[in-house]
Amino acid sequence: MDSRPAPAAAPSSRTDLPLFKEVPGHHAPTPFYLTDDMYGGLAFELAGGELSDKVDKPVAAPHTHEVPEIYLLLSPNPGGGVIEVVADGEHHLLSSPATFFIPAGTVHHFVTRKAEPGTYCLGLLLTGTAAR
Repeated sequence: MDSRPAPAAAPSSRTDLPLFKEVPGHHAPTPFYLTDDMYGGLAFELAGGELSDKVDKPVAAPHTHEVPEIYLLLSPNPGGGVIEVVADGEHHLLSSPATFFIPAGTVHHFVTRKAEPGTYCLGLLLTGTAAR
């Protein structure tokens, strides 16, 4: 049984975003736009940011999460963003728009290889019990 509180009963907003959280393996606090304790409890968290100033600059060392994660790579134009994802030692080159699933416990990180202004990589962490 899920012990999370019921979702918020009334429409509401947050304007104090992003919320920065320490994430093991990351070189700096990570910006989060949705966290699992918002709006009465969510089954996921959404982190990430704009990549145009991060080309060839890793934002995290190889690390793992206890929950699955999905990368979502978006840019204003198709192919405007390229990341190299390393997952359990295998290299995967993604060109926007793209998604990449990372199972719980997978050692992973990515390096931005190309990012036109307005390119984002978002990490959707599936924190709900159904995702585990």
